Amino acid sequence: MLKSIALSALLVAFCLPTFNLQADPNGMKPFPVENAPLGYLVHNPYEHAPLTALVTLNGHKISDVSVTVHAKDDTGVDIHYRVADMRVMSEGGVPIFGLYPALMNKFTVHWTENEQQRSHQYQMLTPDIDMGFSESQWAKAPLVKVEHVDDDFKDRLYFINWTNPDGKTSPLMHNNPQAPGAFSWDGKPGFFIIDTAGDIRWYMNPYTTHNSKSYDTAGYAMGMNVTQDGNMVWVQGQTWKKMSLMGRMISEHNLPGDFIDASHEGIEGANGNVFIRAAAKDYHRPDGKIVNTVRDHIIEVDNNGKLVDYWDLNTILDPMRDAALLSLDAGAVCLNIDIDQAGHQTTLEDLQNAPFGDIHGVETGRNWLHANSVDYDPSDDSIIISSRHQSAVIKIGRDKQVKWIVSPVEGWSEQFADKLLQPVDAKGHPIECTAKGLCSGSDFDFSYTPHTAYKVSEKGTYTVFDNGDGRHLSQPMFAMEKYSRAVEYKIDEQKMTIEQVWHYGKEELGYAGYSPVTSIVKYQADKDSLLSYFASAGLFGIGGGYGNLKMDDTTGKVKSILVEHRYGQTEPAVRIAIDSHDMYATGYRAQVIRPALMLK
Repeated sequence: MLKSIALSALLVAFCLPTFNLQADPNGMKPFPVENAPLGYLVHNPYEHAPLTALVTLNGHKISDVSVTVHAKDDTGVDIHYRVADMRVMSEGGVPIFGLYPALMNKFTVHWTENEQQRSHQYQMLTPDIDMGFSESQWAKAPLVKVEHVDDDFKDRLYFINWTNPDGKTSPLMHNNPQAPGAFSWDGKPGFFIIDTAGDIRWYMNPYTTHNSKSYDTAGYAMGMNVTQDGNMVWVQGQTWKKMSLMGRMISEHNLPGDFIDASHEGIEGANGNVFIRAAAKDYHRPDGKIVNTVRDHIIEVDNNGKLVDYWDLNTILDPMRDAALLSLDAGAVCLNIDIDQAGHQTTLEDLQNAPFGDIHGVETGRNWLHANSVDYDPSDDSIIISSRHQSAVIKIGRDKQVKWIVSPVEGWSEQFADKLLQPVDAKGHPIECTAKGLCSGSDFDFSYTPHTAYKVSEKGTYTVFDNGDGRHLSQPMFAMEKYSRAVEYKIDEQKMTIEQVWHYGKEELGYAGYSPVTSIVKYQADKDSLLSYFASAGLFGIGGGYGNLKMDDTTGKVKSILVEHRYGQTEPAVRIAIDSHDMYATGYRAQVIRPALMLK
């Protein structure tokens, strides 16, 4: 009797019922809130996307589902999308994308059940943003400032990739101290999505997708692209990953064989395979030295991770060409930012005496090429690459033969003389340019230290982000003469000519838009527009301003500029500035996100 009284008292103390001492078969099973017509809510169902949720079904059979995530206030933007019936079954509920951080969110689900249309407004509290922290950080995430948005672009959502290291930067490297490659190039992931009110509506959990102490999970998360089936694919160190917008990790693959150090680009081609910019481990040079190469291989893998093909750019191109390398500003090579070297022009002695590893220099084993984007052209089964350290865009066939090169002629050997494209005007007349690329009587210009070169099949053109360092294979007298451009070219492969049909940034932004590293320009078919992201603007300080955005001259504080133009126009339909939240952190890429396509 005394034991029963004591047990009842103990249960009461822990707020447990005393009327039934038998085990509850439901255990800790969650239940819907009162009056909820479907099931209970699950926050961040796959752990990788903290601003997502799932409305479970609790046995209901529903169809014709649509979701509206309501704006937080009058200044915000609603997110509305439809969800395919099969996607509802696949998720086990209604996927909710685009919640605000640190807010009691409200969202409405519409559906059909038993031939009746129904709807219900839900609410859910979300955690604040946590994209990782470092010593020199002053904000929890990059700061978004919207300058202008045309009405017909207000539904835009932009994926932003931000990069910066933290105090946990990987101590790991390949077992080759003389030529370590680029493995130690590591940092916390910075994937997030903004709306046109400047609010962050999605971000990737850096703690579940990255671990600097693990060989397989270290490395920069870079080069995110949306696949044909509406998922996200990206590269990260020794792996490439595929994840849904809801955060479900669909697959994670190690790089095949002796390939290492994937960064910058992972993109699905029209043939369904993934093209990755990587490097090679234990590479035998002709002189007998064994090195780990740096950013100079393209690999093609299927969706199971099996190697399909590869392009060894050391044998296809010329690792000894130094014309562009000699023109670089040593302060910003790739994302290895060394402010003490800003303004120092690389010398021939620098190139020849550089240690092996992730440093610019000639010869295999150094960063002689720095390929930073890949695209696939199914019309002739070729790849297109942009090369920062050769200041070139190059098309290469499946047979590993160069088809054409967009570059000044300086430094290219006789082997490539007939591959260099001839600039022409709109009437097809040749434009005279010097060996270093200075073209007289024309606004045509080549792209220098470029990032991203993509074919626009709808227009028969190519877009390239012209970073502009080492323009005309030299450094200007004054640093503020530098500028970056988003540029579009038309290439005639039969006549081997190139015409510049559109560009933006030289006159409109000037030095305020100069982005020494990173960035992107990409055509958007849904609005017949061009998205451009001047991702590292302000890295070395900015004077003046851009529109109403006041740019300070604080060195190391990046002010990225995102613009989207209607095709052929130079006045942006969208202008957004994104201030850095960490010293020397830079934007990397931007993409347009369409939930209706990614949740189909």
